[in-house]
Amino acid sequence: MDRQIKDLMEQGLSRNEIFEQLKKQSGNQMRLANKIATFEPGSSSRQTALRNRVLMALCLLQACFGIWVIHSNVVPMDEEFGWQGIVATFVLTIFYFVGLFRKSFTGYASFILLCITVAAGYVYFFNYFPVVSIVGVLLAVAGGALSYTIKVRLFPHMGFMDVRKDENGKHIFE
Repeated sequence: MDRQIKDLMEQGLSRNEIFEQLKKQSGNQMRLANKIATFEPGSSSRQTALRNRVLMALCLLQACFGIWVIHSNVVPMDEEFGWQGIVATFVLTIFYFVGLFRKSFTGYASFILLCITVAAGYVYFFNYFPVVSIVGVLLAVAGGALSYTIKVRLFPHMGFMDVRKDENGKHIFE
């Protein structure tokens, strides 16, 4: 399968065209989509690799900022809940970092959803912590936008959460 993907990319086909051509041969469309996405010939791979490294750094920065916010604001009010939040943030960051490092579709999609949730949380607490909220929203929006950009570049043949199309051939949200 890898050889076929390489040959089709050398012929100049786009990732979407390769996916459409090989999906009938593959039993698992998600695995095929990941193989196509992680195969990057040419100079564009350097740009995507650099963007992915920046995204991983943003992921770590966002996690460190979140842990600091929890430690400085939540732990003094409710110590047990604050430490549980720190542990949960730490564990989730490991999973997101591994997903972004492996360039997996689910890693990008779930990180986008996390960024949306985190941004909403910071916006909610804007009246209490305005400076912290602004920085948190900026980090979350930057991480979500960069993750979306990379996801669309690597997985143009996939919808937001899965490889499904409606009757008209358009991707549907799942």
